[in-house]
Amino acid sequence: MSSSSQIPTSLLSNYTISDFITHFFQVSDNPDLTEEWVSFFGVNAKLVMGHQVAEGREEIRTLRKSMWERVEARKHTVEKVFSGGFSLPWQLGGGGGGGGSVENLEFMVYGTVVYTMKDTGEEERMDWAAHAELVLKHPRDWMDREWEVDGDGGEASSERGNTSVYVFKGYRVYLSPSVEYSSG
Repeated sequence: MSSSSQIPTSLLSNYTISDFITHFFQVSDNPDLTEEWVSFFGVNAKLVMGHQVAEGREEIRTLRKSMWERVEARKHTVEKVFSGGFSLPWQLGGGGGGGGSVENLEFMVYGTVVYTMKDTGEEERMDWAAHAELVLKHPRDWMDREWEVDGDGGEASSERGNTSVYVFKGYRVYLSPSVEYSSG
């Protein structure tokens, strides 16, 4: 996130959520971190990117790879995070040390992204927004923390992925038509 990001106090006081948002966009901007990026999504998560919909990690992985077909580089800047629905069923960490946790969290993100296009080398800048729903990780998500090297030279095992206790249940990005990704 940029140093001028505006994040609600309720999120800033919960380092876990603020760190999740920051780390997600750092990983998102690296084309070599596909498996790490996928680790931010629950096993049955739904991702809507412009007009494309992906459900479950396999489809999300495929969509992620297609996002880089025409893009050489990209850099997200998160400008604001708007909190939505919160459910606070318990406090973790006790003792008033700011260790509170949320079970379900919904928020909107507003920012900019700069793309460098492969075919022209030119940069394109646009505003974007996203609606996010986070949930606590399911045990299946914890089992997927280690990634294996796939047979075609893919990503190696890494801890650069999602180390948070949260995953996206749903994530919808609102894109400018000029940068929507084609599905083929």
